[in-house]
Amino acid sequence: MNILIVGAGAIGSLIGARLSGTDASVVLFSTNRAHMEAVREGGLKIEELDGTVSSHTLSVCFEIGNLPVNPDYALVLVKSYATLEALSLVRPLCSASTVFVTLQNGIGNWERIAQVVGKSSVIAGTTAQGSTLLAPGLIRHGGNGPTYIGEICGAKSQRVERLVELFRRAGFATQATEEVQRLIWEKLIVNVGINAITALTGIRNGAVADMEEAARLCRAAVGEAVTVAGAKGYPMAPDMADRVLSVAVATARNRSSMGQDVDRKKRTEIEAINGAIVRFGQEAAIAVPVNQTLTSLVKVLEARYTER
Repeated sequence: MNILIVGAGAIGSLIGARLSGTDASVVLFSTNRAHMEAVREGGLKIEELDGTVSSHTLSVCFEIGNLPVNPDYALVLVKSYATLEALSLVRPLCSASTVFVTLQNGIGNWERIAQVVGKSSVIAGTTAQGSTLLAPGLIRHGGNGPTYIGEICGAKSQRVERLVELFRRAGFATQATEEVQRLIWEKLIVNVGINAITALTGIRNGAVADMEEAARLCRAAVGEAVTVAGAKGYPMAPDMADRVLSVAVATARNRSSMGQDVDRKKRTEIEAINGAIVRFGQEAAIAVPVNQTLTSLVKVLEARYTER
């Protein structure tokens, strides 16, 4: 099985490294040349949950002309706003049988991929794995969590089962699901409750649960998002805020992806996360003042270090 990781940042590198321990052929692709060169020259170093450091030899690429062609699965792990650009690069190297798999944060990702390759070529999923890019060639595994993969339409399929089995062999707790779109909303709400708060304050995930003020803010943002999700046809469990805080505890050492973006003065995915709640809230005439404030503050922070 040939796997192309499209977007080998912190989580893409973690998944690629674990999958490379199976019988699959894995290639990491990222435009982060420094990271890719460090992995190519010295392997990918992973600071594991127990504090040990493992090393993984991986095939990497940062130039599209050097990528192998016709992967069986293309795992899309770029930032949500970079999805269309990334697909325009790799699509010419893929065949009609290539399956594109999004495990990205935020909402609207599978729809963007389907614009390029067609809905029938896309499957989607979520993962609660946590990973932080510490330096070129070095990541920290910040927390374990379940991974779910499923067809957009909710049907069972051999291609989903095949990928789920591969992830399990790689050591990930993975399940096939017939309700992947609801789970994408559930993961969105987890991100809503953690990412912007950590990005704005500089804290790691665990502090969201440990600090009373942060936990209160998390609960307020999640409460708004749960109301919006219900209006969109995806009712959430009444204890959703508790679940989000449990994820923060489980990934306590992790710096959220949005936090890492701010640390590196990069564009964030705020529009696909808290900003999505704001947009959907406006459409449904639901007040979401906490998410509006978090979105605006992250945008102000971004404006300080970007040309935007």
